[in-house]
This record gives sequence, structure tokens and C-alpha cells, in this order.
Amino acid sequence: MSEIDAARHTPDGPAAEAPGRDSTAAQQDHRAEQRRRIIAAAVTCFIRDGFHGSSMQKICAEAGMSPGALYRYFPSKESLIGAIVEGERADRARVLDVLQGARSFAEGLAEVMEMLLSDTSQIACAALGPEVMAEAIRNEKLRDALEPVEQETRDLLMRTLHTARANGEIDPALDLDTLNMLLNAIGDGLMLHNLLHPEWDLSGRSGEISGMIRRMIRPAPDGA
Repeated sequence: MSEIDAARHTPDGPAAEAPGRDSTAAQQDHRAEQRRRIIAAAVTCFIRDGFHGSSMQKICAEAGMSPGALYRYFPSKESLIGAIVEGERADRARVLDVLQGARSFAEGLAEVMEMLLSDTSQIACAALGPEVMAEAIRNEKLRDALEPVEQETRDLLMRTLHTARANGEIDPALDLDTLNMLLNAIGDGLMLHNLLHPEWDLSGRSGEISGMIRRMIRPAPDGA
């Protein structure tokens, strides 16, 4: 579970120290809880107001913290964005775990579509991903921080594609590097348009979309 997701399931108040518990461990737990609380507040602000529209003052107000308390954990908005990028790594790993653990690539693809497009999605990158990518186009430091996460995603997906091709689910004539890029582009585009055009009901169409992709990549019939 990423810090972002953990914050959604953690009370706002300070962590209570268990009787007899070592105070150092309790302090570490409290600091971790406070970090999750701040990151969750920042994600809320970034989704609502964008990176440039979210001041540290707004984030403090969302987190219910004084500026002094917040700055002890994150000295700048850039440091917060860096922590969010790390949280996105965990979110992407969870998504790819679903894809890799499914009985087939087609079933896994359908599950992933639902995870990313559902109105009740707990995957932060589904809502924040387009904002992160837009900012990374302009912000070289963020782009440098994001690229290892992007590459890790591509590497994990490539392993899944090799397995799917070995299982006869992908046309052996297809170039997997190109397919990898295409699937990433489709995923990013769907998340963007899910936010831009909620009336499209992409979540309700996720099964049909994954079916189209499956038909696009499956092996051609003999003699075709």
C-alpha cells in the first residue's frame, strides 16, 4: 500500500502510543502517519487545483496543519511532488500485479481497465496521472524523477507481454516494444479522457475497450 492509499485509511489525529511501546518506534509511526496525511492533502489539492494552483498554504489548510508543522516533513512543493511520484510507483506496481496474476492477459486487461476507470478507484495515479504528465512536460526535474517510474512500468509490462505471447494470446508477428508503447499510450489517454469527458462513461465501456484490444493483438487465424 502506498503512502497515498494508506492516508485514506488512517485517522487524522496523531498516532496513539500503545501501552509499553518503545517511544522511538511510536514517534516513527507518528511521523509516517503525518507524512501520509500531508501527501493525501497534497494529492487532493493537486487534483482539484493543479500543481501551479496549489500553494503550500492550501495544502496546509487541507491537511489541517500549520505551515511550520508541514515544512518539518516537506520543505517545498517539489519535495511533495517527489513523494507523490514514489507513491505512483507503488500504484503502478499494484496495477501490474493484477495484470500478471490474472488467468489470461485478456482477463487481466479487463480488470486493469476497471481499476483505472472506475468512479470508486483507489488508484491515485488514475486521477493525478494526467496532471503529473502535463507538469513533467514543462518541469525537467519532475520529468527526470518520473522517467525511472515510467521505465519500470514498461519493463514490468514487457515481461507480461512476453508471457502472453508465449501462451498464444498475442500475434507473434507483432513487435512487443511497439505494443508496449501503444498500450501505455492507450492507458494514459483513457485516464485523461475519463477526467475530461465523464459523460463518455468509459468505466461502463471498459469491458468492450479491453475486448477491442484483445482482438487487435490476438494471433491471426491460420491462412489469414
